[in-house]
Amino acid sequence: MNNTDDIVKVLRYIEENMRVTDQTSIEYLDAQGNIDRLSIRQNHIIFGRRGSGKSLLLKSLGQRSEFSCISVNMEDFKDISFPNSIIQVQKSILRQLLPIVKKVHGKYALAYWMKALPLKRKLTKQIKTLDEKLIDPDEYDKSFKETKAGKVFGKGKGKVGGSGFESGSEASEEIETSKQIKIDKLDILKNKLTDIKELFSEVAAFIGKDIYLILDDFYFIRKDEQPYFLDFFHRVSKNTPLYLKVATIKHRSKLYVQDSSYIGVEIPHDAQPLNLDYSLQDFDALVTFMKKLLKHINEKVGVEIDYSKLITDNAFRFLCLASGGVPRDFFSLLISLGPSLGGGKSISKPNVIEKAIESVANKMEHFKKDAANEDVLLEHYLWIIKGDIIDNKKWNAFLLSNSEVQNHPQINQAIKELVDLRFLHLVNPNISASNSDGTRYSAYMLDIGLFPNANPRGFHQVEPGQKDEHHRVDKIRSAPKLDLGSFSQRICELKAPLELELTD
Repeated sequence: MNNTDDIVKVLRYIEENMRVTDQTSIEYLDAQGNIDRLSIRQNHIIFGRRGSGKSLLLKSLGQRSEFSCISVNMEDFKDISFPNSIIQVQKSILRQLLPIVKKVHGKYALAYWMKALPLKRKLTKQIKTLDEKLIDPDEYDKSFKETKAGKVFGKGKGKVGGSGFESGSEASEEIETSKQIKIDKLDILKNKLTDIKELFSEVAAFIGKDIYLILDDFYFIRKDEQPYFLDFFHRVSKNTPLYLKVATIKHRSKLYVQDSSYIGVEIPHDAQPLNLDYSLQDFDALVTFMKKLLKHINEKVGVEIDYSKLITDNAFRFLCLASGGVPRDFFSLLISLGPSLGGGKSISKPNVIEKAIESVANKMEHFKKDAANEDVLLEHYLWIIKGDIIDNKKWNAFLLSNSEVQNHPQINQAIKELVDLRFLHLVNPNISASNSDGTRYSAYMLDIGLFPNANPRGFHQVEPGQKDEHHRVDKIRSAPKLDLGSFSQRICELKAPLELELTD
């Protein structure tokens, strides 16, 4: 029998640790050895949707002692213009390095102070220099005047009293010319790269550790500025004991561009990827992982709750399905079900769907925040898909032609971003349709929160791995196909003022 007080303790513990802070006591459940991977001397890009555990993983990394972690939350700089964002992040890094340097105590005090004091002065001076750069405009014209000195010589002949003579004179002349050149703040910062690299190397040598620079929630930097921002710090890290650990949402991130030269970070040449997302592609593994999370929380709180007595097996699977594989969404739904837990009646599938529908408004707020200036356009894409698949065809899933979508890059980008924003869920990236037309499709499910109600009538509600009436493995193969021609036409009719920034 589950104790009601124990359930309250668990729900309180979950709610207190939903957001990662310095006070968060929940531990990262490292089933895939991600902390060990991030600990190696290598640049890493950590991909994961909001709530997938990126920040918790990086907090766990920072607790290791064999290197020094400098952590910067990029959301703090989302409204800062570029390249001032680079300056602000540099300042944040240097301010965090100062106390690290102060904590080092050498065996011989005099030798320590002879090295520490000049190094602290350098760090402080660099912070002051960056402060001065902040007030400069991002780009401006600067006028120069040059003055050149020259000589002018004159010669003449004359006659006085019948006698002839010849005389000459010399005078100096100044010639002034004006020039105007364009000054770019980013170029000035790049010109100081060598100084910054030397400073980081000097700090690392002094503290006797490598420096791991954590850039969390990198997707808050404007997408068109991301390659240039990342390029700067990647240059700083080259041939120095500084390693980048960048956490972001995959298709909200543009890591490099090919301009007149290569700019940014290219995977896997410049950094190794690490994917934290549990998707619906291996649904049984996802269900197992969520059960492990609950067991881990039981141990942290010191209780023994049997969740199978509180939630039916089908409802638990739908709880995992409604989360889309995102732990925070799973816990949010569990908390919302809290008043019904332990009430003598097990949580059912309709209960889960009802709470998922109620939570969609909050999810949409996160959607708008994460999508930044593309939120309105992406919302149009989402409502067109929902209207076609859920409202008209009464399915919770659809098929997308893998070949045809390549001819519609904007739709392709939108669907990838809607997956990352947790409103679409990829079930199978390579599947055939039930009519076997020879085309390969990707199968997607729409988020349960988009359902019209908890018990929609005449609705084809398919689950990952569910068999059809002929006992074929995937019922989802019978799902309707997304009409890309019609879809594209409807987007064109919107006459949207901008297009989505394409990512790889």
